Amino acid sequence: MTKKRLIPFAVVLVMLFSIFSAIPSVGATSTTPVKLIYATPNGVDGIGASGYIEVENIAYEKNVTVHYSYNGIDWYDCSAQYYKPTHGNYEAWSFTTPGIARPGGDLPVTVQFAIKYEVNGNTYWDNNDGNNYKVYSGYHAPSFYDFGCGGAKSYYSFIDIDNNFSGAVQLKNLGYEKDVKVVYSTDNWKTTNTVNAEYYSSSKGYVDGSVEVWYYSVPVDANSLQYRIEYTVNGTTYVDDNFGANYTVTK
Repeated sequence: MTKKRLIPFAVVLVMLFSIFSAIPSVGATSTTPVKLIYATPNGVDGIGASGYIEVENIAYEKNVTVHYSYNGIDWYDCSAQYYKPTHGNYEAWSFTTPGIARPGGDLPVTVQFAIKYEVNGNTYWDNNDGNNYKVYSGYHAPSFYDFGCGGAKSYYSFIDIDNNFSGAVQLKNLGYEKDVKVVYSTDNWKTTNTVNAEYYSSSKGYVDGSVEVWYYSVPVDANSLQYRIEYTVNGTTYVDDNFGANYTVTK
């Protein structure tokens, strides 16, 4: 089991502020057949958000809509698009809110949103238990993920000139004792290797420590490899394998 300790490596710290904001009354819970997987800011100079949603495939005809706001006052809708199957009878849908020009000033803009799923005459919501999901977008906005049912996400990775495979993982802090591993292959999964990630930091923006950054580095005898993230906490393992495609990194 990997213990928490700081290691000197420069990463971009993540931010999130959990601020309640009212939207039309909805009743989403974690047991409803729709849930955000993760979301991230979309664009640097503009304002927007993008991400993935998981829905239960109750019927072929369905609508998945993201109800979003850039100022907490005016709310709009954008349609999510089918992406691919995930597991069992579930599907991943992707979304990107329409971008707008960045307002004046250097402060990032909070993009708030909730998710509406319409199928078989029923409407289900995921609004993060009444808190809405939030990402920061625009100039000086940090790159980070807001997690729904996804527990971890590969943040970045690279192979340096000395053939060290390095990177970072962002994860939802679901318990103090946790194990974060990177499983990788240099021969198209004929064989695999595992490197343990180590705790780097809890973002200063997450005042409750709800999101952490973990770092890994290992020498490899290859110029290209594939990998996935495995995060185990409280007896549950969350896997980020790029929706079944795994991640590829090349020197």
